[in-house]
Amino acid sequence: MRNNCFWGGVLDDEQIAALVRHHTGRPAVLGGPPDATALPSPQGDLWRAARALASTPVLLATVVFRLRGEVHRTALAAAVRRLSLRHDLLRTVFENGPSPTTRLAEPPDLRVVEVHDAVPDAAEELLRKIARTPFRFGEEPLFRATLVRRAEEDHQLVMTCHQLVIDGYGQNLLLQEFATLYRAEIHGTPDDLPEIGQAYRETARLIRNPDPEARRADEEFWTSRLRDLPVMRLPRDLPGPVRAELAPTGAVETVLADPDGAVAAGLRRLRVNPFALFSAGTMAMLHRHTGQTDLWVASVVDNRLTPESQAHVGPLAGPRVIRVGFAADATFGVLARAVQREVWATLERQHPPFPEVVTAAGGDGADLRNLGSVGVTVTPSVPLPDWPLGDLELLEFDPLEGEPSAGSPLALLVEEQPGGYRLRLEFDGSMFSHGRALDMVRLIADAVAAATADPERSLASWPASASTDG
Repeated sequence: MRNNCFWGGVLDDEQIAALVRHHTGRPAVLGGPPDATALPSPQGDLWRAARALASTPVLLATVVFRLRGEVHRTALAAAVRRLSLRHDLLRTVFENGPSPTTRLAEPPDLRVVEVHDAVPDAAEELLRKIARTPFRFGEEPLFRATLVRRAEEDHQLVMTCHQLVIDGYGQNLLLQEFATLYRAEIHGTPDDLPEIGQAYRETARLIRNPDPEARRADEEFWTSRLRDLPVMRLPRDLPGPVRAELAPTGAVETVLADPDGAVAAGLRRLRVNPFALFSAGTMAMLHRHTGQTDLWVASVVDNRLTPESQAHVGPLAGPRVIRVGFAADATFGVLARAVQREVWATLERQHPPFPEVVTAAGGDGADLRNLGSVGVTVTPSVPLPDWPLGDLELLEFDPLEGEPSAGSPLALLVEEQPGGYRLRLEFDGSMFSHGRALDMVRLIADAVAAATADPERSLASWPASASTDG
């Protein structure tokens, strides 16, 4: 899921209105917040934005697979049906009214379309159309699977969900279970999927509504972390927007090669995980440019700490902020370990809805966009599902590539790959030039390499390839 939905339910009215205006050319119709009991959080947090953006592709999550070899259409269709029966959210219709009422419908059918490769770019255009087609609220579930036939033994499988019914963890779980059900249909054998013992709504309720003492402790924790938050000084080299309009989103990439496992070994020596390491590298880059020593990054935590929560594809993830203060002459190792301590401290502090936390810490006028100035997401290497027929290939496909984003002005997306890491930095094109963004992502990779190779090196002695400015 891309940077557009980084804050999900805490997109503010101005951002929602700008996204609607961009995609539809019409002003946004924003209703009030839903009844707190109508939908479990984080669905409830997201509903207001989802309703306003219902006719746009902004909140859609799509994955595309290339299937080479024999495809058993009947078994695929049956697997889609069984998956929707297993997870009620995948066959839930959200009514398009002022309150988020829902009803269960029949499982969606597998759609099959044909495209001829002889027509230049025909397959790519069809994929974009499928992936960008909004769901019809009030008429259909928010999940669809489409099989695109390119040749007798060459297909593409497009699976699209609305973020009201899935999150990043849920996407991976959905794909693994879909492959298991497809295999069971082909061989005529029972699947080995465990039963889902607790309904999604109950699981979400328990995450956000623990006993009063736990909730109060979480509120106090976040208030202490977010109180007196300074303005994040970003290393921008462009003037930025002059009015409430969306800026074009750009992206740059680099690869941090690790063929000999030096970075992995450094992680073990530092006793930090990749998220903490790349967050520290991002902070080192920001400090190098601006001199700021009270920094933070925003991210999303899966909220799958219990066996019951791990069984659901539905949205349970929530935002978190990792804030660290450090001395200007701190070492890379000190910074990375400080970030890791804060990561562990925030891991189980996800009970209160985040907008409430921000309001409690900063008042009604708290600037959410300052809080989400810099986002970091690290995706571990996830094995492809064990596909029963032919070859399965996950395609890199972003139907919103180049579209404006209402997410973080800077968003680092790190993907673990064999022999290293791929770093993608998405940036607000009104604030950063392509050259500045490329320099920033290279600095982050350089900081991570420095932290793992020589954790005792001081940030002050770190050679920068960019000029420092504030």
